[in-house]
Amino acid sequence: MTKSIRVENADNSNHKVVVQVWERGPEGGHAKMLTEHRLDYPTSMVEKTIWKDHFLVIKEV
Repeated sequence: MTKSIRVENADNSNHKVVVQVWERGPEGGHAKMLTEHRLDYPTSMVEKTIWKDHFLVIKEV
């Protein structure tokens, strides 16, 4: 099933967020990062799609 996901930097602090899009390798192999999106200021947002072998990693930088 494919899902559309929105991630927002909803905090008013100076901390920045990175959203990475990853894809699993064939037959459970190593995953690889496809893209990276920086959410550098409050209210910045990204909308991405996930499914079985396509996932997001969200972290503070």
